[in-house]
Amino acid sequence: MMSFLDRAPRWCLVLALLSLNVLLLTPELLWAGFPPRHWIALEAPLVVGLLALLPPTPWRRWIAGLVAFAALAIVLGAAGDALTQTMQGRSLNVYTDIKLIPILIELVVTNLGLPLAIAGLLVIGLALLALGLVLAKLLQGFHGRNTSRGFALLLILLGGAGLARIDAMHRDETTGLTARIGHPAVSFVAFEWQRARETRQAMAAFGRQLYEDDLAYAGPEGQPLPGLADTDVILSFIESYGVAAIERAPFEAEIQPRLGKVESQLADAGLSVVTGRVTAATLGGQSWLNHATFTSGLPVTSQLRFELMINSPHSTLIDDFKATGHDTIALMPGIIREWPEGDLYGYDDIHTSESMGYRGPAMGWASMPDQFTWQRVEDYVLSRHDDPTFTELATLSSHAPWSPVIDVIDDWTSIGDGRVFDRWEGAGEDYATLWQDTAAMRRNYAPAIDYALQAASGFARRYLGQDSSRNRTLLMVLGDHQAAPAIIGDNPGRDVPLHVISDDPTLLRGFIDNGFRPGMFPPGPDAAIPMEGMRGLLHRLYGNLTPDETAPTSGYGS
Repeated sequence: MMSFLDRAPRWCLVLALLSLNVLLLTPELLWAGFPPRHWIALEAPLVVGLLALLPPTPWRRWIAGLVAFAALAIVLGAAGDALTQTMQGRSLNVYTDIKLIPILIELVVTNLGLPLAIAGLLVIGLALLALGLVLAKLLQGFHGRNTSRGFALLLILLGGAGLARIDAMHRDETTGLTARIGHPAVSFVAFEWQRARETRQAMAAFGRQLYEDDLAYAGPEGQPLPGLADTDVILSFIESYGVAAIERAPFEAEIQPRLGKVESQLADAGLSVVTGRVTAATLGGQSWLNHATFTSGLPVTSQLRFELMINSPHSTLIDDFKATGHDTIALMPGIIREWPEGDLYGYDDIHTSESMGYRGPAMGWASMPDQFTWQRVEDYVLSRHDDPTFTELATLSSHAPWSPVIDVIDDWTSIGDGRVFDRWEGAGEDYATLWQDTAAMRRNYAPAIDYALQAASGFARRYLGQDSSRNRTLLMVLGDHQAAPAIIGDNPGRDVPLHVISDDPTLLRGFIDNGFRPGMFPPGPDAAIPMEGMRGLLHRLYGNLTPDETAPTSGYGS
């Protein structure tokens, strides 16, 4: 075929024009579906016309290769934007999301296994390489010596004049052929360029704020919370638990009855509970950014912000509780490698997957079930420390793709090293294939959240209830983020529930004054508190600081 194209410059030009047009339409094709909003990308005739005027010199071949490379870059950017929209309900931000590529690769390897992940990446890479080589060959097949100069100038005129006038024409006429002509590639690149500039400015403002924050608790040593000096405090994140699980069909049919039952069970155990609504920093993933947002009091909305924050002298809740006299402990079953960030946070004691002593079977994506993680709070924290403790933990059983869903074990004393979970050996091993089955994930989502709530409330009733002889306890149970829009529906927002449970009801009164509601059901959207505002709220309730001393400073940027 290539030899034929070498002798047919007109076919090369036509095929190159059509191929380039399709590739440059992908920024809208992948999210708008087929047929796309526009049928003609004006950039294609302009580029092809310009190449048709150039002589067949070596540098022209380089230009053809660069054009093919740029077109593939547009396709990859469009695919990344579509994936980000599906999973996190937002557009791709090249400036900050480039940092997520290693994390994305690790996620693919974890879910598919190394051989299948390598094979998949090789197939995609080879397909893109082949596409780029074919396009480059087509673009090289015509030039100024074998193409009509008049036709080349006509393409340049159509593309150039169209790019100059299309926006004005769209304002005047939105039907007919004009409505099918656009410049999606130029719009995509211009949007990303402008957003990169804005993001860079916002990141600079955020970086300055890390070192110039004049809030009372922002200094490197943190600020004590005397109202919790004799209190064990537990901050726990339930994976993918958003208000959509409570408020949207079909999930509400299972989760609302569970919340009502948990509320009654906690009351029977002598525990009080209030619930608020918190707006998370992310949607659909990147849990660690929400953990950082809650503990730092800063909007840590990207990996770049996280790295700036964790390497700065700006303090977090971990520093606050250390200043209060607490032993600080992290239980992170999802961390399967070295975790230098934990050392930067400054915990006194860190337990990750490797050091939690779990000997039971893997639970699909999760390394261990939530009930085991909660039992380790008792085994590794409450029963070992005489002084008050601050514990942060992140559970895994409700992580996508929400398989398997298991039962809570009634006898907590039998949990031990986790071998009691052997009865579910092999369950959920098809979790990699579930990523391709959205309907199955939707069916499993509510049961997984239900299990997570049962495990958390079971721990509270057993170890914090009226029979407990330990310090009084403040347990905060909140979602880290909403599930992906592909699962819970379009425009879900970023709100998550925050349940605050205690054996001392006086500890909860301040939350009621700040929009929380008695019981397990969150208030409406108007009562939502930004997640970065929670550290300040804790200092107002338990640190004797005024609203002015804890109000977030403007200027963080977008």
